[in-house]
Amino acid sequence: MLGEIIYFLFIVLDLVFSIWNSYNAGQIFPARRGIGELFYIFGGLLPMSYVASAIVSFFLGYLDYISLSTFYFILSFNFLFFGLSFIIWGIIATLTSIMAFRGSHNWIAGLVAGYDAFVTIFDAWDYISGFMSSWKDIRRSIDSSDFSVLDVIVILLIAFGIGFVVSYTAFKQGQKSSRISYYW
Repeated sequence: MLGEIIYFLFIVLDLVFSIWNSYNAGQIFPARRGIGELFYIFGGLLPMSYVASAIVSFFLGYLDYISLSTFYFILSFNFLFFGLSFIIWGIIATLTSIMAFRGSHNWIAGLVAGYDAFVTIFDAWDYISGFMSSWKDIRRSIDSSDFSVLDVIVILLIAFGIGFVVSYTAFKQGQKSSRISYYW
């Protein structure tokens, strides 16, 4: 029970941070298109799609529409695919935090850079240590008689659709509120 509560808490935090990252990517985009796009994809779109796939999977599993092996496949796939994107995003966030600290010499920026570095290392360790377990869960799910590839494809398409709509809306709002009025 406590594990489920913590998992849902992280889902909510991922949702909020994904929207915030998409919004900030929209604010950065007018000045630096490449960085804005990179921040949007790794900080907004992919994490939002991860959250959407988890929510859709739980909802469909609760309604008994998908099998348990399909549910395990989605969660394990999320861990492998989106876990790697979180690590890439963590490296990007850590580097930008370090650059902000070097430019401002603000102690708060230093704490954020340290926190980003710690979380990125923790995520990488969690990803490496859980990779084989998730890979085995994926293999077991595929080998199961009640596994449905069509369900997985539909869930992932719905998740990416929801992730795109929500994150792109936040991205566009960030562009509208950006004080930068020129493009490089």
